[in-house]
Amino acid sequence: MSRVPYKNWEAIKYAKEWCGKKDNSCGVYLEGEKKSDCAHFLAHCLAAGGIKVLNDDPGTKFCKHGLAVRNTTITKELKKLAALYENVKEIDLDDAIVGDIGFLKIERPRHAFMVCEPWVWEVTNPLSTPKVWAHSSSRCCEEMDTSWRQFFSDAYRMEDG
Repeated sequence: MSRVPYKNWEAIKYAKEWCGKKDNSCGVYLEGEKKSDCAHFLAHCLAAGGIKVLNDDPGTKFCKHGLAVRNTTITKELKKLAALYENVKEIDLDDAIVGDIGFLKIERPRHAFMVCEPWVWEVTNPLSTPKVWAHSSSRCCEEMDTSWRQFFSDAYRMEDG
């Protein structure tokens, strides 16, 4: 099995640089009624690492780079890449490390984030969550809301290739 070209550290650098900002390198931040920037932010992180997940909906041309703006688009593409390349893996979020991508699922993938610190589940704090970089529900290496724990869903690891 081959490896897709990817530089994990470049994706992480993008997440660190752009977290907490209401902007992306394309100059577009999606906010407002029925718009959220979590998937768009993650699409930019992945593109910085070398995996371009393009928008598959011609009715939503928000990003001048043509990057995805929906979580369902990103999860579909990562699942496809995991089947084709040995350096893209679907993982359990409980095993997440720095740079892994995760999604919350309420009926469908709804929120995307990149893990910034390995998650250590503790008996003393069973509702703990990983620290993440994210847009929309803005996080800059901060824990997620504990209520989100019940919605953890798909997670992926992209290793250098």
